[in-house]
Amino acid sequence: MSQTLPTPKPVLDAHVLVHLARSSQDVFSRCVTLALEATRATTVLALLHRPCREELEVVAAAGHLAEQAVGRTFRWGEALAWRVFVAGEAYLAPDAHTRADAHFISGQARPGMYLGVPLTDPDGQVIGVLSIDTTDSAETLGDGDAQTLTLLGQAAGVAYARWLALERAQQTAHRFEQLARLSAELESLQTPDEIARRALETLLDLSGFTTGAVFERCGESQVALTVLAGHLGEGDLNAVRLHQPHAPTGLVAQVLDTQSTLVVPDYPRWCQASPVAVNQIHTALAAPLRSRGRVGGVIGLAHLGQVHEVSPETVTLLEMVAAHIDRATERAAGVEHLRRMREAALRGVGRVLERRDGETFGHTDRVTGLAVRLGEALGLSPAALQHLRWGAYLHDVGKVAVDDQILRKPGPLTPAEREAMQAHVVVGDDMLRDEAFVPREVRQVVRSHHERWDGAGYPDGLAGEDIPLLARIFSVVDVYDALISPRPYKPAWPAEAARAELARGAGRQFDPRVVQAFLGLPS
Repeated sequence: MSQTLPTPKPVLDAHVLVHLARSSQDVFSRCVTLALEATRATTVLALLHRPCREELEVVAAAGHLAEQAVGRTFRWGEALAWRVFVAGEAYLAPDAHTRADAHFISGQARPGMYLGVPLTDPDGQVIGVLSIDTTDSAETLGDGDAQTLTLLGQAAGVAYARWLALERAQQTAHRFEQLARLSAELESLQTPDEIARRALETLLDLSGFTTGAVFERCGESQVALTVLAGHLGEGDLNAVRLHQPHAPTGLVAQVLDTQSTLVVPDYPRWCQASPVAVNQIHTALAAPLRSRGRVGGVIGLAHLGQVHEVSPETVTLLEMVAAHIDRATERAAGVEHLRRMREAALRGVGRVLERRDGETFGHTDRVTGLAVRLGEALGLSPAALQHLRWGAYLHDVGKVAVDDQILRKPGPLTPAEREAMQAHVVVGDDMLRDEAFVPREVRQVVRSHHERWDGAGYPDGLAGEDIPLLARIFSVVDVYDALISPRPYKPAWPAEAARAELARGAGRQFDPRVVQAFLGLPS
């Protein structure tokens, strides 16, 4: 009677991984498949060491219950793989089901053998473990399998290191591309909160953290939460009190005190953790925000789901974004200061013109405020409202070229005088055309605020919606203020009479929709 010999196990070319893998993840997917074919095991797992959490994580699996295995993590001593990782050499357990530190994916100890070998990088450092078992199988494992898997683990480590270096280089390039795009976007934003929110969105996208926040310094001893982005969590983390000035605690306090970036990998165990967030934040890092050499706030990232690895690249990224915010905020502050100076200068021009024109004192401020209210009621954008406001300041700038005898004449004007008076809108447009900071929309208010809806206005005889919207809006408030204000040639009208006159002019002199919106404004 002849004895049946076991079928020889296939020869494994471990270095095929180096040539065929297409990504760092693909390395281990191919690794476990090759190991399963070479050993005829029941299950094969590839586990990587996660230093920030001190865990081994299953990143790839093949064979029985493979789908259930991927993503599982094992803390120190929870699996035989830890013995392999610590010793840095192969380990064979013939009766794994009798071991207290053996882990079974199914949750039940079953007969079989276990073999684990280290996954090593090109420098020989252990980065994980390749584990196989023969649960519920007659297959046996021996020294030959250990040698085969050791070679496979080394090849996988080499391939993984190569792909990881390439992917990190690609990530770095992507980060710099995103930072370049962010830098350009920050140039167009006007307020510190807008700048900080957009920067946090980019940081969360690139870092994998769940939540970002900016705290602004209020005086010397208090801070306030000004921007919160990403997953906001529940309870205390989003408490209203954080938005109110309060004494800084935890990470924010430490960054303000040290004026440097701080990383806390395991926040709940950190001795200086803030009790406000200790139940939610698992990993956190923060950097100071500076303005003109002074720390004026803190920008921070947190992971609310679990302990999250903080790479040196992430710290560098946070500091780079903080620097971008610093520069953009200073630029925005400079732009805002310049805008206010321009606003004041333009308002001053309008008030000088109203005095020369004999207008009732306050005409410029009244028509400007009323025009903005009407523009808001019509849903204008912030940019359009600014153009309308500037147009209101400058609407009569061309009258500087009109003779005083015509400008202040109490009685009716002759045809020649009327022609000279009407020319002021063209003169004003021409005067502002060479001023680079005056947008075209502002000049349209100056030129076209005497056009009529029926086409009978001046200087271009425009009609209907051919008249620029801002000019149509301003013409209504300009006529209204002229009616309710005393002039050398007429007394002031009552407000109700002036509103009735605007209603009569709707569809002839004025845009009906604009008049309707004006009449709907609160008195």
